[in-house]
Amino acid sequence: MKKNFIRAKSQENKNIRIQQIMDTTDKLFYEKTYHEITLTMIAKEMNLARGGLYKYVTSKEEIFLMIYLQKQGIMLQDIVNNLSRDKINPDSLSKVISQTIYQHLDFIKYHQILNAIIETNVTVEKLAEFKLKSHKQMTSLFNILERVLQKNRIQIYDLYLTILYHCVYLYDRVAYNKNYVKAMKLANLEIENIDFVEHLSHFIHIIFFNN
Repeated sequence: MKKNFIRAKSQENKNIRIQQIMDTTDKLFYEKTYHEITLTMIAKEMNLARGGLYKYVTSKEEIFLMIYLQKQGIMLQDIVNNLSRDKINPDSLSKVISQTIYQHLDFIKYHQILNAIIETNVTVEKLAEFKLKSHKQMTSLFNILERVLQKNRIQIYDLYLTILYHCVYLYDRVAYNKNYVKAMKLANLEIENIDFVEHLSHFIHIIFFNN
């Protein structure tokens, strides 16, 4: 049951309210573009005054960073859990990572705008805090990849980012927005359907084991 209260007086209530803000923003992000979403819109959706949001967050970008961390953390933990169930080899590693990411395409939608938009509009202090938390989330998976691939942490991080950048490209091929579909139809161009998991698995196999 959703908890409602005017003011968060305890840390527990504050955490609940922050999660409500994140959930509301996430819902809006499925209906509108990042630039269309405002703090006023988020507050209105929650039946709050805009000033009420400032008790918990300082900007829209801060909310998006929190959502990103939450979605990334869940995805990475799922990858680690799924890898622990199978004997790791080139095929299983590539397939598990690609299948798990596909189950978390909502995270890729956030990654699309991370570098170019969100990170460029937050304070250095907030960005540093975000980077630290993000790197900590990667530790368990990176430990596995270091052992299996025999590469150092810097190389593993670079491979991870390469995978995410490729996921952004593939995301645009499987999660078309309405304007893209209309534009392709207007241009009389065909939209080629692809198998996200198959393409990503092949790509991961190449960058992991052919370098």
